Amino acid sequence: MHIQEILNAINANHLYEYMVIDKNLQIIEYSDMVFRLCEASSMNYDNMNLIQVVPELYGMEAEIEKIFKKEKEVLTLPYIVKNTDQYVHIHVHPGRTCNEKEGYFETLIILFENITQQANTQQKLIQERNEKSLLLKEISEKNMQLKRFNEEMQVMVDSAIKKSRENQKIMEIQSRHAQIGEMIGMVTHQWKQPLNSINLIVSVLKIKLKKGPIDTNMFYETLDKVVMQVEHLNQTVVDFQNFFNPMKERVQFNLFEHIQSVLRLIESEYQYKYIDIIVEGDRNVLAYGYPNEFKQILLSLLKNAKDAFEENPHENMQITIAISTDNEHACVRIKDNAGGIPADMLNTLFDLYVTSKKEGSGLGLNIAKNMIENMQGSLTAQNIENGAEFSLLLPFH
Repeated sequence: MHIQEILNAINANHLYEYMVIDKNLQIIEYSDMVFRLCEASSMNYDNMNLIQVVPELYGMEAEIEKIFKKEKEVLTLPYIVKNTDQYVHIHVHPGRTCNEKEGYFETLIILFENITQQANTQQKLIQERNEKSLLLKEISEKNMQLKRFNEEMQVMVDSAIKKSRENQKIMEIQSRHAQIGEMIGMVTHQWKQPLNSINLIVSVLKIKLKKGPIDTNMFYETLDKVVMQVEHLNQTVVDFQNFFNPMKERVQFNLFEHIQSVLRLIESEYQYKYIDIIVEGDRNVLAYGYPNEFKQILLSLLKNAKDAFEENPHENMQITIAISTDNEHACVRIKDNAGGIPADMLNTLFDLYVTSKKEGSGLGLNIAKNMIENMQGSLTAQNIENGAEFSLLLPFH
């Protein structure tokens, strides 16, 4: 059988290297590139000990022994830096069963999963966010929260691996990593709006200070707006951390009051762009769901309308938010006169990574639709005269 050729093909196509060790931790088999990956190319391969090549496993001999004894299924070391700029997950798996001693493995398999591309993508996202940030301290705190979230997700990945069959474990790791990347993209996308508002608020304040003394009340009101934006940044992280939590409690909330709270956060940015926002309809309508997620959806839709106006500006740029009810739902309709949605995109508008913007991520509307459906509501879009209309439906109870 072409066992070695098959293994080489797997390594070449799926970015995995391997080595096989015996009960004395001596390396007895290995793939072609594993020593180069571990920066051990100058060593003598004969009688080489595992710890010499993978010093990250130093001190874990007892855990490795548990796998030999079948007391532990797998040992994983995530996000290990190898060969200067290579990132790997190290997995220790059972190998061949020992014929001489029942209940023991004769060998173990060490897998090196190359995740450099995923790690670099995450680093690029963090770098882009930091370059646009004006409040470095707050961003640093959010990065720490993201790091803890990644660690929690890694624990979930490890737990899922233990419950799955051996031939499904690697696929589950890749799937979980994709979820982490999506969540980072979501948080980044949601942060752009308040960060841009903070930038504008501070810029306007600096201009007024240069012109001369300003009113004390106006100064503190401006600072309050900045604080509100920072609180929104923090709330965004909290909301995304709890996004998949089925135990979150839904409540009744007043649509008009929550719309107004959003508009207070963004009014300076839209005024600066000469975009009028009009709220009309019944101010007493109550909806049932998650108020913070409703505000995130509204922010996303308003941001899309503003981006559309930037691509198609005119003298009478206007957004109308209409509140109403039908027999079973509370309704919010957001209309604009920014030219409408391209006809070829209407059927796929809410799909992941679908966007008409030059630098868009294609996440915002997909996230909004998932959020509204999580509240047993719906989100639809259509073109109207000179613009587009998004309709949000939420239950009363």
